[in-house]
Amino acid sequence: MRLGLIFTTIAAGLTLAACATAEGYRQQMTGYVGYPADHLILELGSPFARDVLSDGSEVWSFHREERYYYPGGHRTEPRQRRISYRDRDGQVRTRVEHYDVTVYDPPYEHWAECETRFVVRDGIVTDFRFDGGACVAPEVREG
Repeated sequence: MRLGLIFTTIAAGLTLAACATAEGYRQQMTGYVGYPADHLILELGSPFARDVLSDGSEVWSFHREERYYYPGGHRTEPRQRRISYRDRDGQVRTRVEHYDVTVYDPPYEHWAECETRFVVRDGIVTDFRFDGGACVAPEVREG
């Protein structure tokens, strides 16, 4: 029951959050701590590696890659320049001209990875760590 509430809260937060961050990912992964490790398999699939720690706990490692594609396009950037000149009296004056330039950004793509490691003791998730540029999710906002 409590797990359902946590995931419902996370899902509601996902729809309200504006951008994905590492903090949002940490918030989501915190939802697994204290629950049976079976939930990891149900939600994330099979781990790509399992290792045993000296105290008998296991570390379950999950890995994913994400492709990010940016279509590119044109955008307008405001600019300004200062022009110095001498007036009729010989005084040096400066005026500022404001103008816009059109900039073209070509399309590009890149891949980002995320590795998340969960500590499992007696079948219960007790801790986690993560690393990588794809370890982002929308933040859950309270209130």
